[in-house]
Amino acid sequence: MPSQRTRITVIGCGHVGTSCAYALLQNHLAREIVLIGDTENLVHGEALDLQQAVPLGTPVTIFAGTYKDAAASSIAIITVGTPGKFSGSRLDMLAGNAIIVRSCMSKLMAEGFDGVLLIATNPLDVLTYIAQTESGLPVGQVIGTGTLLDTERLRHILGEKLNVDARSVHAAVIGEHGDSSVAVWSAAQVAGIPLALYPGVDTLPSQEELLISVRHAGPEVAALKGNTCFAIAACVTRICEAILRDERSVLMVSTMMTGQYGLKEVSLSTPCIVGNCGVETVLELRLNEVEQKSLEASAAVLKRAYAQLQKS
Repeated sequence: MPSQRTRITVIGCGHVGTSCAYALLQNHLAREIVLIGDTENLVHGEALDLQQAVPLGTPVTIFAGTYKDAAASSIAIITVGTPGKFSGSRLDMLAGNAIIVRSCMSKLMAEGFDGVLLIATNPLDVLTYIAQTESGLPVGQVIGTGTLLDTERLRHILGEKLNVDARSVHAAVIGEHGDSSVAVWSAAQVAGIPLALYPGVDTLPSQEELLISVRHAGPEVAALKGNTCFAIAACVTRICEAILRDERSVLMVSTMMTGQYGLKEVSLSTPCIVGNCGVETVLELRLNEVEQKSLEASAAVLKRAYAQLQKS
């Protein structure tokens, strides 16, 4: 269980950041939640609003803080980003968000932060790689929320169409959290039965159509309401839970590859064992030839985006 002194910092008080703070509050994972943002009154107001919900649950102290406060956190969650509606590829946000994230990370590391850094800002795979290489933190202490959300979206879609609880669906989306994500159909199961053999599978849309539905799920929500926040907040909270409770749970998160799948110098998602130190073990799925090539193509997309950023 988390220590009584557990502190989590949320950097960024937009829709995602405040939703994360509220989800963390409701799940009783920390005794202190620190909020950091650019607008002093807004951050103070969000902290007060959240603090006033505390008497209905477990005691938690929530306050607008500084990077010095953040440095004493077990987990620092980065949700900052350029304002405005999402449109096009997540990679289109890289140039602006890289500047913001680098600035936040520099301030955090200057104060001696040595906890787990959790990236929830898009394009999160490239930003996770940047945070890993520039922070000096050990590999594994920098995590991107990755395709955890994509995987849950796929499980939901399959469960809905097969009329079965999504918790009984075991399917993985790996690679980029974005347009080059890869669904591992060869390993998909429902209650231990290979998806290809499950009753009703012949009624499903094609694998390509299903993956497109997963990829478009976030942009669809953003187009309708201007942002996405609740689902990613749930993913952030689930990752924090695995860390603080040292669960060693297997989650689809983004981390730097060090030879897995033949890949290096890129951060992307694959199943990882997540515990007190962050990513403790990176697991390699047994991919078929098509899936392996698709993952390599996804990695190439991310590497190109990073290379172009370095040239700009």
